[in-house]
Amino acid sequence: MALDRILGQEHALRLLRNALAHSRLAHAYLFAGPPGVGKHLTARQFAKAVSCSVEATDACDTCTACRKIDADNHPDVLDIAPDGTSTAIRIEQIRTIQQRLSYRPYEQDRIVIILDGCELLTPPATNALLKTLEEPPGHALLLLLTHHKTALPLTITSRCQLVPFRALGPAHLRTILERQDLEHEDATLSVMMARGGLTTSEQITAALEARSQAHALLAEMIQNNAQAVFLRARQLAGKRDQCEALLDWLILLCRDLVMLHVAPSRPLYNDDLRPDLEPLARRVTVDPLLETCTLAEQLRQYLGMNINPQLVFERFVMRFGQLVGQQG
Repeated sequence: MALDRILGQEHALRLLRNALAHSRLAHAYLFAGPPGVGKHLTARQFAKAVSCSVEATDACDTCTACRKIDADNHPDVLDIAPDGTSTAIRIEQIRTIQQRLSYRPYEQDRIVIILDGCELLTPPATNALLKTLEEPPGHALLLLLTHHKTALPLTITSRCQLVPFRALGPAHLRTILERQDLEHEDATLSVMMARGGLTTSEQITAALEARSQAHALLAEMIQNNAQAVFLRARQLAGKRDQCEALLDWLILLCRDLVMLHVAPSRPLYNDDLRPDLEPLARRVTVDPLLETCTLAEQLRQYLGMNINPQLVFERFVMRFGQLVGQQG
């Protein structure tokens, strides 16, 4: 069954299954919880369950409707998120939703709209969406997804049924890894959790790659390899998500270096990297590492203000060099 693939979200699944079992679907649901915990996967599987011509409370995965949704070509299921060139959901995308809802469904009783990243709605898009939520067509089913429920106005959240999602625990992460035929040490799983829930092999692989890049960058900065560092910064131009992930990992790695100074016997966030981090810790003192953590956290916030990622990172690198140069 499709919904059985969702791990660690028993409460959310219970709400959705009850709605299906009693044929009491709300016109709008708000899936809210940390990134990477299965909100979008759940929305897709729920859309299949609503559309399935065989099962009443789940999806069979084999009927025409289920196969079309899996192939992303069902005319009555629309999946919308910020496009690749933008960090926002714009009013044009909401108008696309409204235009589709102005017609009847082609192949089933409902039109299912999945709107991912609702915290990224622009003000005009928010106002347009509100109009749809205030007077939804009877055939509309909106599934709104957000990492930050508090970033949405009350006028939006109050018109949706909340479906809360929670962070995944180590056991569920381990099961996901096993499903994807991936194997990692428990220490690495702990690092994954430090960054937030991850639910697919692609997300876990991307997180490990970001950690590897952050580790290499930190070594280059400590070794004062300016050419390699600024080349890496240029490669981040326009790649906001990668820059955010890199800063997140740099904060954790810098904290590990501090820990190696003040409590070397204690476990690290990245304990599997201890043999590589210990020689780096010997080349830098605690004060610049602490200030670097603070700076990285500030720059992480700046990225949310539509500032060029390359400029953010170049500033970070230059300041780190100054801090290391000032140590005695």
